[in-house]
Amino acid sequence: MTSIIRIIPFLITAILITNQSVSQKAKYQSEIIYYLSHHVIWPERDNGYKFVIGVIGTEKDFVSFQKFALEKGEIQGRPIEVRYFKCTAEISDCHIVYISEECKIDINEIVRKTKKEPVLLISGKDGYGRMGSIINFVEQNDKLRLELNQKQAMKRGLIISDKLKAIAILI
Repeated sequence: MTSIIRIIPFLITAILITNQSVSQKAKYQSEIIYYLSHHVIWPERDNGYKFVIGVIGTEKDFVSFQKFALEKGEIQGRPIEVRYFKCTAEISDCHIVYISEECKIDINEIVRKTKKEPVLLISGKDGYGRMGSIINFVEQNDKLRLELNQKQAMKRGLIISDKLKAIAILI
């Protein structure tokens, strides 16, 4: 686990490369999300054997996550399934919902739709951490950082490791 935490700053730095494409950014973020997923414990639930990641944003984001799923294969011993959502009504049975910067759906709608579920909401827009996203990518002093909304994680029954808390901005 320690080696996973050590690699996160390098991946975060890679996201800040200038003139990167949206799909490249999604690729790096999917890598970070993979490592973060090893520092979250989800409550037991009956949603099948797969580890489900929902993507709300562009089709390019979805394709990046599909490639990531093929490359990594599994998270926490479960095969990864990636689903693309165009509206909140489609969101169901996910472990993680990634909300891309290009997402056109209001964050409040997403939070309302998933609030009773143990779903790790991950986003990358200013203010989304305080609006209900559990992990939010933010730039601070020209570096990418992670905001962690512990209150939302606890409400959803998610347990966040101390190592992840140590590298995050707690909000």
